[in-house]
Amino acid sequence: MNPKKIIETRKYKRLYGFIIDLIVILLFMEVTARLEDISVLETPMRILRVTIGFGGYHIPMEYFLGKTVGKIILRTRVVNSLGEKINLREALIRFVSRFIPFEIFSIALGIDARAWHDILSKTYVIDDPQK
Repeated sequence: MNPKKIIETRKYKRLYGFIIDLIVILLFMEVTARLEDISVLETPMRILRVTIGFGGYHIPMEYFLGKTVGKIILRTRVVNSLGEKINLREALIRFVSRFIPFEIFSIALGIDARAWHDILSKTYVIDDPQK
């Protein structure tokens, strides 16, 4: 098997994607916080908000679609080292690795567009030619 040459997307797309995803998560958290205020189910709403706001966003979207909302808008996607769809293990490693202190700065510190969560999960964010 001859692996594909993987060409990563640019750093600025990664930054914009991060900002878009953060806005989506914060909007979800705000809506569910408002629902929690008017709900008699305060604890279940809080659990739902925290679960989806964190792992429930990145893991399923990257595993099932290879993309988050930010990646969809910017036409990028996550692939493994063979240029294929990532598996659940890789999605989980990507997610957990985001909690490493200063991980958010790892793209800025590197010479390429790979963050620590990419390196640890052996994944890449590439431009997606599909519309």
